Amino acid sequence: MSKKKPPTTIEECNAEMELTQKKIRQYENRNKMLDRKLAIEKRKERNHRLCSRGGYLESLVPALIDMSEQEARDFLYTAVFSDKAQEFLRKRAGEATPKNYPCTQGRTYTP
Repeated sequence: MSKKKPPTTIEECNAEMELTQKKIRQYENRNKMLDRKLAIEKRKERNHRLCSRGGYLESLVPALIDMSEQEARDFLYTAVFSDKAQEFLRKRAGEATPKNYPCTQGRTYTP
């Protein structure tokens, strides 16, 4: 394998620097494209999760379909912060007192 000859004149140095800068811009643009693609994939994944869970919830409680946004929020808040739901969440988290649940940090939503 032959080694590339280093530039000897200012013109050669400038030409090589321009090529290198062009490659840097190409890599930066490629990185931006990949970041956008990743963000789109994450958004699709989240959208799918929300839709499938929302659909499952509506299949369990068909009355949610006809409820207003406020009524649905009130119902879900009541259901999530019931004693049985809190007990389930504590068991799932594997701790005696949940630290990350809104009910232990003060209410963020009041029905």
